[in-house]
Amino acid sequence: MDYLVIPDFVERKGSLYLRSDHMFYSRATLNSKWHQAREAEPKDYDINKYPVPPGRNLHNTTYERIGNSKDGLPLTTTQSAMQQIELKDDFTEQETRKSMVDVGSFAHGDIDRNISSAPSRGFGSVLPRHHPDHDKLHLETTHKADFTAPYPFTPAPERPPEFPDNSAAYRKCHSQFTDTTDYRHDGICTWVDESGQYANTSEKRKVFPKTNPIPERLTEGLK
Repeated sequence: MDYLVIPDFVERKGSLYLRSDHMFYSRATLNSKWHQAREAEPKDYDINKYPVPPGRNLHNTTYERIGNSKDGLPLTTTQSAMQQIELKDDFTEQETRKSMVDVGSFAHGDIDRNISSAPSRGFGSVLPRHHPDHDKLHLETTHKADFTAPYPFTPAPERPPEFPDNSAAYRKCHSQFTDTTDYRHDGICTWVDESGQYANTSEKRKVFPKTNPIPERLTEGLK
């Protein structure tokens, strides 16, 4: 029985195919890794340019530098940290100080900055000055600064101490009829209180007294 013979194209050492990565070709021949060979150039000592020993010296290194730098190896982290001791003199406190104004030049110093026609502050001044409100403390709240009262505004007169406080009359209490099953139901749910008496019932009777719902002009004709 005849079998289909498949040619062996496996890349192995000694293969003559250009796909082989184990053979050395000249620069003009492009194999599968030609771009990696170009990235490795330039080499300080290319072993393929020399014949077999004794012309080839395996003690020579391929690269005598890091990258393209020819200034020697850079400093290590330890060497860089140890050389900082040489910068100590740059940060020592100077004992001798020179004043800008001394006794001899005090009379000629323009302390008030009144030089020619330049203004004392603002644009065109010789030296800058702080704003008059430089040290001002801004303690107002955002609500007070952004939500101010309309103009003109007349504040209400202060309430005397004996003024009755009937604010509880405008408070909406928990209804005994419409709010019986909501989350605000307080107490033990054994019965439903329908008395209609609330905590602010007395205050409501003072502020909102009972009135006749029928106008008087309609009752005058019935008399």
